[in-house]
Amino acid sequence: MRNPSAVTTRSIHLIDGLFVNEVVPAFLSPPLPTIVFLHGAYQGWWVYENWQEYFAQGGWRTVSLSLRNHPGSYKVEDHEFLELQPDDYVSDVLRVTEWLEAPFVLVAHSMGGVVAQKAAERLPDLAALILLGSGPPKGLGASRPKDLPCDSPSIPDYQQVKRHMFGNIDDADYAEFHSRLVPETPSVMNQTGRGRVSVDPVLIRAPVLAVDAEHDRNQFGPVYADFYSGHYIQVPGAAHALMLGPWGLEVANALNCWLNSHVTEFQYDHRPRWYAPRVGKGQ
Repeated sequence: MRNPSAVTTRSIHLIDGLFVNEVVPAFLSPPLPTIVFLHGAYQGWWVYENWQEYFAQGGWRTVSLSLRNHPGSYKVEDHEFLELQPDDYVSDVLRVTEWLEAPFVLVAHSMGGVVAQKAAERLPDLAALILLGSGPPKGLGASRPKDLPCDSPSIPDYQQVKRHMFGNIDDADYAEFHSRLVPETPSVMNQTGRGRVSVDPVLIRAPVLAVDAEHDRNQFGPVYADFYSGHYIQVPGAAHALMLGPWGLEVANALNCWLNSHVTEFQYDHRPRWYAPRVGKGQ
């Protein structure tokens, strides 16, 4: 097994107060765009640590950011946090992408998937968009049955998040993950989870892959494939935390296969047995 420290380099940046973790291979592959990872609700840049190492060892430059008021990034007052809108998080993503050199791939999870789509509308150089267990934009349904109360930040419930993110997992394996979660603004969660954010697919010209977990309430992959004339994959046995858990490496492998066939001219044969993207009706 290769020693990761011998083939990759990590560096930390603060871009206008936004925490960015960068992992690059010792020898960059010039044709490969940078992969930008965006987290979901309650989380931060750290949920992609394993994937950053995996992709960097494959020749990709990777960056993972924390949105404002999330781990490592600047704090806002409680009243401001409660009033945040999806466009505020979009501006965080765009600030980091401005710092990068185009082209780049945007990979986003859950709440971050809707934020990423709004950012993608304004990113003409986007090489690809990958949505992991994403909530739906306006007109495509809802992933949350009712609104969260808006008078205080949403606190991640231990058992509810455990079941949603990992399914049947021992407390000993879950406790550290939960200890790193932070409160989330209910205003953004209500809009992204209740299908209230309008997205114009005409403005997003990059290839799109939607990835769903088998055991997840967010099952919008087929809808997204039709919406963008893109592809989708369902990961058997997985729960909402697609980048973590025992399925995490296989999911990364599947994304790498798709990227190398849709973004670069490279092909890889080391694909999971279940890797077979289905195509939307528009293709």
